[in-house]
Order: sequence, then C-alpha cells, then structure tokens
Amino acid sequence: MEFNNSEVEQVFTQYRASTQQILLKIRQWIFEVAANTEKIGQVEECLKWGEPSYVTHTPKSGTTLRLSQLKSNPYEYGLFVHCQTSLIEEFRLVYPELKYDKNRGVIFDSREQVQTDVVKQFIYLALSYSSRKKSL
Repeated sequence: MEFNNSEVEQVFTQYRASTQQILLKIRQWIFEVAANTEKIGQVEECLKWGEPSYVTHTPKSGTTLRLSQLKSNPYEYGLFVHCQTSLIEEFRLVYPELKYDKNRGVIFDSREQVQTDVVKQFIYLALSYSSRKKSL
C-alpha cells in the first residue's frame, strides 16, 4: 500500500524490521476498516508527536489513532488514542490480559503472533469513537 505522506513513510523505515512489518499490516487494516465501514468515512494519514497517525475527516467519526514502536523496547509496538477517551478503559474490560500504557494505548510484542481480531476491533472502536459516543 503506497504512502501519500513521505514523512510518515520515513518514520516506518526507522522501525525494527519485525515491528515495521506488523505496523505496516496494521496500517493497511486501518484503511480497510475505514473503507468497509460506512459511518467511518475517509481517513487521513499524518504525523502527530512524530508518530504515524490516522484521523477521520468526513465525517469526524473517531478519535486519532497512532501507531508506534516503543522506544523502551523496539520489539514492542502500540496503538494509541487520546488519553481523555474512554477507549482503553472499555477495551481493558473486554481484554484484561493485554498490556496497556495507562489510558493511552494497548501494547503488543512483535515476537508474538498478531492478534488480528483484537487489533481490528480496536481500530474500529477508535475510528468510530465519536459517532458511537453521539449515539449513546
């Protein structure tokens, strides 16, 4: 999948190979989930805090979703959202066994098999966060 933003592409090239491969797959899933979910709409890829970030625009259905390799352990990577959302709290109720970064993100290890369904569910919840909150 091609990049429209060379700065984002450059960040991906700096990741450890095993982590980079997984994060590129997750990047693809972000666009697939958005394309296959009518209420999510278009997603823009950009850098926020120096990390690849995905923002819904038309409509503004979700919260920003960021991907990152952890500086403290390059084998670990995370999916991060704004700390003032309730997403991590909600996700922790369903998946208490996962590793979390406080109320900001869910952490995975690139040496373990990717939990595809869990990651895709988190992507969906992040990209539809605002529209789900409005309907409650």
